[in-house]
Amino acid sequence: MTAQPHAAHPAADRALLEVRDLGVEFTAPDGSALRAVRGVSFTLRRGETLAVVGESGSGKSTTALALTRMLPGTGRVSTGSVLLDGQDLATASAEELRAVRGARIGMIFQDPMTALNPVLTVGRHLEEVLRAHGPRDRHGRRDRAARRARAVELLDRVGIPEPHRRIDDHPHQFSGGQRQRVLIAMALAGEPDVLLADEPTTALDATVQEQILALLADLNRETGTALVLITHNMGVVARSCARVLVMYGGTVVEDGPTAEVLTRPRHPYTAGLLAAVPRLSAPSGTRLTGIPGSPPDLTLLGDGCAFAARCTLAEDRCRTGAPPLVALTDGVRAACLPAAGRTEPLPAPAPPARIDRPAPGAVVLAADGLRKTYGRRGVRGRGFTALDGVSLTLAEGETLGIVGESGSGKSTLARVLAHAHPSDGGTLHLRGQDITRPARRELHAVRRQIQMVFQDPYASLNPRMTVGRIVAEPLIAFGLGDREEREARVAELLTLAGLDPAVADRHPRSFSGGQRQRIGIARALAPGPSVLICDEPVSALDVSVQAQIVGLLTDLQRDLGLALVFIAHDLAVVRQVSHRIAVMHRGRIVETGSADDVCEHPRDPYTRALLAAAPEPVPVTPVLRKAGVPV
Repeated sequence: MTAQPHAAHPAADRALLEVRDLGVEFTAPDGSALRAVRGVSFTLRRGETLAVVGESGSGKSTTALALTRMLPGTGRVSTGSVLLDGQDLATASAEELRAVRGARIGMIFQDPMTALNPVLTVGRHLEEVLRAHGPRDRHGRRDRAARRARAVELLDRVGIPEPHRRIDDHPHQFSGGQRQRVLIAMALAGEPDVLLADEPTTALDATVQEQILALLADLNRETGTALVLITHNMGVVARSCARVLVMYGGTVVEDGPTAEVLTRPRHPYTAGLLAAVPRLSAPSGTRLTGIPGSPPDLTLLGDGCAFAARCTLAEDRCRTGAPPLVALTDGVRAACLPAAGRTEPLPAPAPPARIDRPAPGAVVLAADGLRKTYGRRGVRGRGFTALDGVSLTLAEGETLGIVGESGSGKSTLARVLAHAHPSDGGTLHLRGQDITRPARRELHAVRRQIQMVFQDPYASLNPRMTVGRIVAEPLIAFGLGDREEREARVAELLTLAGLDPAVADRHPRSFSGGQRQRIGIARALAPGPSVLICDEPVSALDVSVQAQIVGLLTDLQRDLGLALVFIAHDLAVVRQVSHRIAVMHRGRIVETGSADDVCEHPRDPYTRALLAAAPEPVPVTPVLRKAGVPV
């Protein structure tokens, strides 16, 4: 089922939530005030769907947390009001807020694995929410049996199979998509009027993402729950939301109907975001387009437009005065001085450039019939087969894209290829040498040749170590160079990864997500590998930073002759960067071929289903919906 924008709920005759001139400040270590959100205003009616988009650091999540004053650390609402049916939550007491949080405003967090307590069953999670916010009988009571029955009902509502049995399972026994459904069930337990969903589909593959969006759309339509969807995925916005609010530097730079904003952006930043979105129709070898420059440092914001330093239309007046958010046409508002006087649309972005890459060379890595089974003492004495006869080849200078749903075996294949996990069957050759069962000394050499870039740039770096030590760690492990040579190599690697060598003395907490991923890439390149395995390296990054990281990887491949295994759930990204694509399903490769051929002429039904579920930033117009055109 495809999640689509829809008409407002019949009860949507007045504003449910009114946010007026919202400002949020944090106290910096030096005692100064950091203005994270400035002058944000919007209204939300029952049954409405509002998307909030922008790069990391734009203030999206901070705005959502400020609505119920759940700001971390020194964060506080400094200006404005948040009116829920006339009640101002910005000045409400702690007791009044407790009555709102979870009961009238529910929250779905981004990472279901960290949002759920691993030692508690999902039933216990739901029981705790129901004890605090669930409906009660006329005597104000709700016994344990009633809470359990309601928990089973909620799990069934969000599409968890066999909910009466799965209620006693722990979070690790669920897939990523199922854990996200559990979070949705918890958010719905209090039957809220407003649902805040913070990147609920970021780490999910296309088909599971489609299911989650359809579920949210059904709940929105059936119960009239208003939805605020925070995301950097413009395809999700196009499919799911009627209105969109674009944030940059803590302020709203554009808002309006989704169809208008996505097809005729008035603000140059919105246009840049849309140009950075990877398109499934773009052929292999097309370079992703990022927005030049970096988001602003909120501690150094001046009086002018925060986007002026990155804007191709900026004028002198843009740097001296903050542009107001003014109404333009077709219900769109934009905070752009040049746009306010324009009648014609913004200039179309330049066509995407081609990636300068040589033809692949000799085969570097060859796998034949790889098998991997986990948990041989599992259900009925049988294990779970994660890999079932996987065969592939990888050449010098070639990128092999691996796609498939969660649980298809992609990450297991990556770990087996990197010898992080041993295979249970099949063979693996590196430059013609059998490395299926290497001796200890041989394994050391193999791991130097095959390195990994991990998915989460926050969890994959040791927060206690400096960047220089993190990048030097493989050099130390493989005994490469003395201290001075290692320091020189670290500086060279940081430069290769697009970072200033002077940052070597800083810790990971000082960097953005994209910068941390660059540090991870520098670390993986340290021992001079032949093969780089990238396991979802851009899934947690916004589209502009994603374009920068993918561009960095392709440039490094060209300059160093690297062979890349690129695992991702975004088919558009995979097509554009890959020479070939392998589609995995239930531990097997069901289809493989050139990237363009697989995407344009899929042969396997599973591949066709993946492609059909991939969201594109094309708004669903009322005319198409009325005509019943599938989108």
